[in-house]
Amino acid sequence: MLVLNFLRQYPIPTAGLSLSLFALGNLVQDYSHGARLLLGGVAFLLYLPYLLKLLVLNARLKEPLENPVAASVLPTFTMATLLLAGYVKPYAPEAGTAVWYAGLVGHALLILWFSWMFLKGFALEKVFPSWFIVYMGIAVASASAPVTGRLDIGRMAFWFAFVSYFCLLPFVCWRLWKVGQVPDAARPTAVILAAPASMLLVGYMVSFEVKEPLLVWLLLVLSLFFYGVGVSYLLRLCRTFFTPGHAAFTFPLVISALAVQMAAGYTGLAWMAVLGHVQTAIAVLVVLWVLGGYLKLLFPK
Repeated sequence: MLVLNFLRQYPIPTAGLSLSLFALGNLVQDYSHGARLLLGGVAFLLYLPYLLKLLVLNARLKEPLENPVAASVLPTFTMATLLLAGYVKPYAPEAGTAVWYAGLVGHALLILWFSWMFLKGFALEKVFPSWFIVYMGIAVASASAPVTGRLDIGRMAFWFAFVSYFCLLPFVCWRLWKVGQVPDAARPTAVILAAPASMLLVGYMVSFEVKEPLLVWLLLVLSLFFYGVGVSYLLRLCRTFFTPGHAAFTFPLVISALAVQMAAGYTGLAWMAVLGHVQTAIAVLVVLWVLGGYLKLLFPK
């Protein structure tokens, strides 16, 4: 009974924090392999109860997932699964491959489910930045494609996410800056604006052997611009009362830092390398802050 109560109260956005910790481990691996394994271990400890919640309490999730924000956050779980595969692969290659394909297929199914739920009766008021998670989260498959060596699948995932980004971006921006009236619980999702272009840049750098410089710079400019936008929202929202929705602060900062690090390696620009280190430090601080907030929520005693 105690376990069931814990799972019932386990917040849906926790998957986003697990995703961020997996990604942060990849970000800091050049600094410390031990830190990568530690962060991956903590991420898995958050991931496992979420998996149990989906398996045991799936019938109880129907009502909360009728909310477009909660429903659009759910695919962070499959994104985390794709990154988990990279941690499993060195120790159990076949299991790592299976985990990667499970994350890929699971995310594709969630795209279909979400589209059926919320596009058939489309209303702009239901659009939030978290919709990027649904349609662009598949770009994590392009960033993690080396796990299986299926760079061809990674490239297909990239182009799907690329087209989705430019189709969805005008709707999200219009929703935030023209329509407004975003519910308090959904306000932290504004920081997600910092993630999509960076996800695309990382996926492009990993899955494409030959890079088109113009496309690299286009994605980099978009990444830096929306990073600034996302950080401006974060600075306003971080002073509000802590909620599970603050997990939305984490992955955008991590993936943006990783994108700039990769772009620095590609361009050879010293200032960009310095910026990558600064963004990495910011990402570490914010992820640890949010993790601390979650630990207080999950274990108040």
